Amino acid sequence: MKAYTKEQLEIIEKVFIKRLPESALIKNDIKLLGYKELQEILDWYIAKNDYISFETIFWFFSLKLDIKEREKLYQKYILEQSHYAHEEMASAFQTIFNNNTENIPILLKALKNIPEYLEDDDFKYPYVRKIIYAIGAQPQPESLLALEKLASETNDIKIKELALHQLEKRKELGRWEYEKNR
Repeated sequence: MKAYTKEQLEIIEKVFIKRLPESALIKNDIKLLGYKELQEILDWYIAKNDYISFETIFWFFSLKLDIKEREKLYQKYILEQSHYAHEEMASAFQTIFNNNTENIPILLKALKNIPEYLEDDDFKYPYVRKIIYAIGAQPQPESLLALEKLASETNDIKIKELALHQLEKRKELGRWEYEKNR
């Protein structure tokens, strides 16, 4: 596996934010990565505690994968503690990856495994809210059952309130009507 140089990472970032055309990748010997290669290099950057490079690579190259591979990548890395992109990933499960019941146990696990940088209440509950909304966006009835179970089993009052609120909205309006009427 080949790691990217600092210059290559800067080029990837500039292409991602549209400051350079994608042809700059080829010109600088940067190949698009498939799922397996992308996962290997992301794991390598995490092992090296290089979170900035992780996020640059993750956000750019994950967009180049097909939707199922991209979802698999998000499923893996929302549970990884060693980066700072959890909130964006949780939001993606609400808006993009919202048609897969396999996401529900992953999101519940993410809820129980809050990253250290989000542990302060001011950061924790906005993240928790995103996860709970993402659970509610998954197919029914599985999402409703998961929210009911979460509300009944948690000792955290705020999580219980958020789960019950989401459950009420989803039961009242249904899965997609809630999104339309927000």
